[in-house]
This record gives sequence, structure tokens and C-alpha cells, in this order.
Amino acid sequence: MNPLDALTFSVPPAAGSARAGGKESVRAAFPDAVVSSRTSISDLGRAMSKSASGSVATRSRYRDIDESDLPETVKHLLRMIRDLRERLAELERELRAIQADGSLDPETRRARLLPLRAQMSALSGALMSATQKLAALMREMRLDQARQMSAAQLAL
Repeated sequence: MNPLDALTFSVPPAAGSARAGGKESVRAAFPDAVVSSRTSISDLGRAMSKSASGSVATRSRYRDIDESDLPETVKHLLRMIRDLRERLAELERELRAIQADGSLDPETRRARLLPLRAQMSALSGALMSATQKLAALMREMRLDQARQMSAAQLAL
């Protein structure tokens, strides 16, 4: 059985014949339908497409990792570690900005700092876990000393 057979049951017979007849047949089968040939992609769709294809900035950000002679699993962990470090640095900058903001009263400052510190704590734990996983993976793969040093430098 063809998996698309289930779809034919949900399409009225007039719609199947409408394809051959063009717009007029569609209007006859579905009088309330708006017939249009315009297609657009949402902002989310464009963003997903851009991230899937890898933007130039992303590729250059990982160029040193991608060009290394390390196994792909190690490279993946190194990219993750780099992302975690960058996100932690962003949060640290936000934290400092809130602390330096003299216009905030102490209660508001505390309310804004608490979730930021919680995020930083979670990211620090993830970074520690990813770093430990990297070390364990390199031992398991029995990488030579030069490749281990290369991975350690890329992790920083």
C-alpha cells in the first residue's frame, strides 16, 4: 500500500480533477477558496534555512575546529564548548551591566540578577560536563598527545 493513499481519501474527488482544469476548476470545487500562486517563507523558516546551511559567520567561527585533524565527534564537542563559553561571556556582560546600573533600586537589581545567575550556573555545569566528556572521549579514542593538545587549545 502506498503511504499517500490515505491522503486521497481526505481530498474530495472534485479537487483531483481541478488540477487539470486550472483555477476555474478549483473555484468550482471550492467556491470559498482563494486561488493564488504566491508563495512566501516565514521569518522562522528563513532563519532555520540559514542556520541549516551554515552562515559565513558560523563557518568562520568554527574554521579552526573544522580544519583540525580531529575526529568528528571531538569537533562536535569542541563546537558545543565554544558556544557555551560564548553564552557564558554574554551573560557575564549582562550581569556586570545590571550591577553597574545606578538607576536600579536594590530590589529590582536583585530580581534581575537572580535569573541571570541561575542561567550562568546551569551553563557552567553544562560546560563542565562537556569538558569532562571531551576528556573521556579523547581517552577512549586513544588520541595521541599532539591531537589531545590540539583539542585542548581549541577548547579554550
